[in-house]
Amino acid sequence: MSKGGLKLIMVILHEKGLSGLVKRILDMVFLGGLGILITLPYVLKWYMNVLYLTTSENYNFLLGFLYITGIVCLGLVNEIRKIFKTLNRRNPFMMDNVKSLNRVGWACFIIAAAYIIKIFFYNSVMTAIITMVFIIAGLFSVVLAEVFRQAIEVKEENDLTI
Repeated sequence: MSKGGLKLIMVILHEKGLSGLVKRILDMVFLGGLGILITLPYVLKWYMNVLYLTTSENYNFLLGFLYITGIVCLGLVNEIRKIFKTLNRRNPFMMDNVKSLNRVGWACFIIAAAYIIKIFFYNSVMTAIITMVFIIAGLFSVVLAEVFRQAIEVKEENDLTI
């Protein structure tokens, strides 16, 4: 790898680089998500009063649905925050990241299942699209977890031979 290419990697994988910026954004998303979860009953009532004529969705159904998917989503964001913390330390190939990626995959599948259930009660094109996005993201996360696991094995073998 050329010196210029190595410098680019350092700028991307560092607390002051792109991965650090993404980690800070994820921190804000996590805190914002906590705030939304705490105020959800009030925000949802306001939303449904403003859009009462354009929505057929039930307040109690939506409240439960948003709490379930919101809590799982916060867990998902937290796992991604953990992964970016290791990226910022330039040590991504560790079993904790494999576990985090698997948890992200399962969180995506749980959210997709919730949206599949929602399709039966309040279907929309957007609900179907979101369902597919979370299924694909879940599959991607599980596959990426296996890639990381194999990379860790190769790294450990290389560490032993040196």
